[in-house]
Amino acid sequence: MSDHLKLVVSNPCSEPDSAAGLASRSNDLSKGLAKELDRYRMQVIASEIWSDWLRLEFPRPEDVAVFFGVRSSSAWNWWNASTRPTADKVMIAVLERPGFLKHLAAAVAVDQRRAA
Repeated sequence: MSDHLKLVVSNPCSEPDSAAGLASRSNDLSKGLAKELDRYRMQVIASEIWSDWLRLEFPRPEDVAVFFGVRSSSAWNWWNASTRPTADKVMIAVLERPGFLKHLAAAVAVDQRRAA
């Protein structure tokens, strides 16, 4: 018996020839952004972007809690844009919900146009 945990991912991004697909999605995200990203602004709007995406993807906060394996209170905080998720939850969204990166890129681009 091993003392190590093993994570098995079953999604299109885990296929060897799909690694380029994930990289191209990353490139697509960066194409829509200005050369210099306002990192402080990203902290400010992260919870709003996350909440907007959750409301598009899931019918109820309870479904969010089940999908991400978090407490109901965490799901409600995300739903209401009170808090933002941890990096592991964002990675789950990126890897298992292909529309997340498109939503993120669109939301950041709109925010940058507002700021300009």
